[in-house]
Amino acid sequence: MPRSCTICGHTDRDAIEDAFIAGTPKRRIAAHHGVTEQALRRHLREHLPALLALARDAERSARADTLLDRIEALQSRTLAILEATEETQDHRVALAAIREARGNLELIGEVTKELNRAPTLNLSFHPEYIEARTLIVQALEPYPQAKDAVVRALESGGNGR
Repeated sequence: MPRSCTICGHTDRDAIEDAFIAGTPKRRIAAHHGVTEQALRRHLREHLPALLALARDAERSARADTLLDRIEALQSRTLAILEATEETQDHRVALAAIREARGNLELIGEVTKELNRAPTLNLSFHPEYIEARTLIVQALEPYPQAKDAVVRALESGGNGR
């Protein structure tokens, strides 16, 4: 049964990790908190990278939330301008507000990952794919059963249809 980490269960765990991140030598941290230097090294090696990754993800999420809040506030102001122009019949300003609102919505979609602008690539028409497919089928000529199975798999697109 694996041994439990003495640092993870230590009452001063946060202070121990903070001291290490601040650059305090491991020997001094271990002596100050009554733990062995070996236990501290093991904890830092096995647990701290995961904690740092979680902290990095949390910070990125907080930044995205802040950005999203700012974009949504901008969208609210844009919609207020659009609403105000409806009474004035100033169509140029209304159209400009509509363009801005659309841009804000696109930006919100990108930040929230609801809008994916990543290009897609259909390899079935790519010349190199066609050439490779032809070479594979030709190489399987001496093996008719294998050739038929490969052709069926290629025609189904590999999705099991």
